Amino acid sequence: MVGDWESPTNFSPLFNEEVPAAQVDALLYGGLVKLDNNLQPMADLVERVPTLQNGDVSWNRAAGTMEVSYRLRSGLRWSDGQPITSDDVAFTWGLIVNPKVQGVLSPEGYQSISRVDIHDAQRFTLHFDRVYAKYLNLFPAILPKHRLGGIAPEKLGGDPFWARPDVVSGPFKISEMVPDDHITLIRNDAWSQGRSGRRPHLDSIVYRLYPESGQLVDAARAGQVSVALELPDDQLATLASTGSATTQVRSQLAYEQVTFNQADPNPLTGRPPLWKDDPALLQALRMAVDRPGMVKKFFKGQAQLAESPIPRALTSFHDPNVSLSYDLGGAIRLLDGDGWVVGPDGIRSKKGQRLSFHLVSALGSPLRNAIRDQMIADWHKLGAEVIPTDAHPSELFSGYAEGGLLERGQFETGLWTWSIGPDPDGVYPLEHSSQIPTDENQGLGSNFGRFSSPDLDRNLDRGRSTLVLVERAKAYAAFERAYAHLGFELPLFARVLVVLASPHVHNLLPNPAPDTTLWNAADWWVD
Repeated sequence: MVGDWESPTNFSPLFNEEVPAAQVDALLYGGLVKLDNNLQPMADLVERVPTLQNGDVSWNRAAGTMEVSYRLRSGLRWSDGQPITSDDVAFTWGLIVNPKVQGVLSPEGYQSISRVDIHDAQRFTLHFDRVYAKYLNLFPAILPKHRLGGIAPEKLGGDPFWARPDVVSGPFKISEMVPDDHITLIRNDAWSQGRSGRRPHLDSIVYRLYPESGQLVDAARAGQVSVALELPDDQLATLASTGSATTQVRSQLAYEQVTFNQADPNPLTGRPPLWKDDPALLQALRMAVDRPGMVKKFFKGQAQLAESPIPRALTSFHDPNVSLSYDLGGAIRLLDGDGWVVGPDGIRSKKGQRLSFHLVSALGSPLRNAIRDQMIADWHKLGAEVIPTDAHPSELFSGYAEGGLLERGQFETGLWTWSIGPDPDGVYPLEHSSQIPTDENQGLGSNFGRFSSPDLDRNLDRGRSTLVLVERAKAYAAFERAYAHLGFELPLFARVLVVLASPHVHNLLPNPAPDTTLWNAADWWVD
């Protein structure tokens, strides 16, 4: 019995990014390559992971193009017995890039594929018209052409298939659904075809739904569920008693952070930001926040400090010398030397400007409110007046056309979570100057802090323009150094993936990647 506290609405890896839907999708769909719990690529539907080293990836560096060749496992079958072939891969790609198919989550990357050459039922080659270093993240789910090919592209997103997929390629398939209560999945025996007789150990998985996370935790304590998925990390401090269940914790590919808006003039105030041409102020504001104390207080020390937007789990892409220490005394000395004078009320000013600004965050998260209040108290010790403001998530995160506060830059500082995914190039939309939402680019990009730095841009461009791991590692380490020097953001900590599990469940390996904790459910067994 697996428990979750949110109810999925449909099971479409193309159109639905709900976390509970992704959990079930991991049981239903196979992809070309998936990531293990250490974020290392492993072959799924294909015989091996394509790389430069094994010759399956070729790269014309001068032209900036690349080709990736795959071979599907021999004998793969859909759950209805039909063969899984190269045609299914080409069909999936065609749907994703078809403008008539509305609502696709992200065609980015797929649009860089100029064509798919099918050599035979097992072998095919993807031709990219640019270097796309994240190629292994593409095609996490392949769709059945023989089942979906007859549906008009413009009607695909709303087709009943996604409510209960009846042709799947994963280790399990749906046998029963009771909305908002449970989903029963049984072993997909066809999954073993092409896998040398390997089959899921479990006969079935019951995916039980609870209306809220507290009830799920109670069910895990009582032994009513064997695995409680994706518990909110703000409950870590309260999980002292879990009965016989054990708590498993992993850092997510997401980090909580503060963004200091660099727009000049600031769209909210109409004035230059306080920190314009004042790097000492930014560094002092960063140094004055007691991040280690925050992690100890709110996460029982089980969250990792974040030093940059690139998650620590991506160990190959870090400069080990980049770090941020809590140093209130050092921060005070920085501001003293920078001309920020403490006034009678304890708040600093410089050249007639008071060190006072607003910090916006989304309504609805007690944890985030507590973190915000802690930072405000820390900054007050420095001599800064920080005024909290709340915004409804829909108001804060709406798109550019809808007037979203972040998209439009209508804030001075903001507190929220960023998630970049399992490749460091996920930083590009957040930090590159070309990704600042504007009227000219119709709101493209997520550089809400309006950062514009040649150093950041150059290293992000370098990181995405090569397939050589050593070159990519150097580029992102240089990005981290420039990021730390500029101080446009304050990374706080990595968000935490929390799972409760019965000691009777074996091979459970929580996974921070998009493949979810159920990524290896075929290998689970119960004593």
